[in-house]
Amino acid sequence: MQSNGMSFNVPWFGFLTILVSVLISTVSWDAFYYKFDVPKWIVFDLFICTALIYVHIRKADVEIGRIGWLCALLLVTMLASLIHAVNLYEGVVFILRYIGSTLLCYMMLKSIWPRYGVTLFFDIVICSSVIFSLLYVESRINDYDLIHVTAFSTFGFVNNLGQVLNIWLPVLVAAILYQGKLNTRSICGALSFIICICALLESGTRGTILGLMLGEAVLCLLVFGKLKRKALTYLTITVSVIVGSIAYSQVDSYFGGRLNAKLQSINELNTGREELFVNTFDMLLEKPFGVGANNFEYIHPKFAKLGTIYATPAVGENQILRTPHNIALKFFSETGWLGGLIFSSILALLMFKSMVNAYKGNQTDRWLLVAVISTVFHSMFTALFLTPASLFFAILLFSFVLYRNKELINENTTEMKVLRFRYLPVLLVLYAGFFASNHLASYYAHHGYVSANQVYMQRSLTLNPYDSKALYDYYTLQRYYHKDHEKALSALEKFLPLYPYHTSGLLAAAELMIQRQNYAGALERLDFLLTFYPELARAHELRADAQKKLEQHLFL
Repeated sequence: MQSNGMSFNVPWFGFLTILVSVLISTVSWDAFYYKFDVPKWIVFDLFICTALIYVHIRKADVEIGRIGWLCALLLVTMLASLIHAVNLYEGVVFILRYIGSTLLCYMMLKSIWPRYGVTLFFDIVICSSVIFSLLYVESRINDYDLIHVTAFSTFGFVNNLGQVLNIWLPVLVAAILYQGKLNTRSICGALSFIICICALLESGTRGTILGLMLGEAVLCLLVFGKLKRKALTYLTITVSVIVGSIAYSQVDSYFGGRLNAKLQSINELNTGREELFVNTFDMLLEKPFGVGANNFEYIHPKFAKLGTIYATPAVGENQILRTPHNIALKFFSETGWLGGLIFSSILALLMFKSMVNAYKGNQTDRWLLVAVISTVFHSMFTALFLTPASLFFAILLFSFVLYRNKELINENTTEMKVLRFRYLPVLLVLYAGFFASNHLASYYAHHGYVSANQVYMQRSLTLNPYDSKALYDYYTLQRYYHKDHEKALSALEKFLPLYPYHTSGLLAAAELMIQRQNYAGALERLDFLLTFYPELARAHELRADAQKKLEQHLFL
């Protein structure tokens, strides 16, 4: 990114980035159904808009290199995949965030890190982890009875914390060592490191623990020949986790034995993801061009082998699964073989560059390698990169690694300008308008549902008529609260094209059709449901009832 002779004057931007990191690490608001993620997405989206507006004011141009070309090709495959998407809206959500994240990463690489360097990166992680640690300790002292898996910390779901600790813990070690002496940064960093280790042990997040250990093992092997005497010092996190596990296991029974259960599952190599991965691969084999960006959730039930011993976990009559819990499989299943291979190439190139940095660079580069390997490894078993906090800190990490790589290898390639930022107003208006309506619709949908307010629900669906959850909630209100079966069925008729393999939705539609004497329509819905869930007893019962009543109706 060049600024046409103008350099970024960005002291305020460094402060803004720190502020955003703290907010993304802590903010929650029960005005939304997803009280943790949605407020963080709002902060994330506002930050992207602010950053890109400032870039546009500075009249900067984008230049594209090797990873840039891969990112552009991936964007093309995602756009092409929308041809197969049943829910275009969710595909557009994903693609817009991808574009915003890529441009933010590029801006950090070209304009922010060259000015601030590693100091800003360390300050971001120290400040956000310190504030998180204070709130974490406070919650354990005052609100422990309210702590549960879906509200485990300020990040929400228990695994969301582990996704961030993949990055925080190695960076905190690097930040402490970088100080070289006792000062405010090193003391705050050390205290937050200890508390974060405790939080990791309480969460028992296997992917984080294994990822960090793997990252340190790779680093030790990489630098052993070059730094034999210091190689073992790069096992700091592994030693901390082992020592902490020994101590923590003594009191783990008071916390439901979560850590011991997770460690036992590691010993047994039981990830709980085997059936999900196999069924997702089957999905790819049948849909080699993908099912559409961000459309995994809506199509996977067809391939989930429901009612069998090979069924995908957390998919069924009353459960949904939004992601294959593997970022590579997500891109393969949604954008096809080509998109999956391009995305995997981007991850592989990032890991290779971080290894080059670790071998040629300094102590900081080596700890960043641990963060990269740990993050990529964990992303193969969880929704990492798909939550606002993990995506935000991954953007900072990857952009800094790329910046350091350009510094260390003195890359001097001629890059082609392919996008001028004077065209960004269109993207900014689209991005800001799209997500403003999206978040406002989410607000109205939640308040409309909890208060049974039809006006709010209708406002939500006017702003976002493709919100499958809001449509299903609207059906629920109309059927069970307002007793208006006609409107309930109408809501389902709009819902099912967006979520065609939704078990409960198909059953509900069949039930309402039977009540309205549309027996042929009910049989059609039930026959379709039984094609991918043939063992569903309730579907067979309804089908027998609809068939009997249809025959009686024809006889009369």
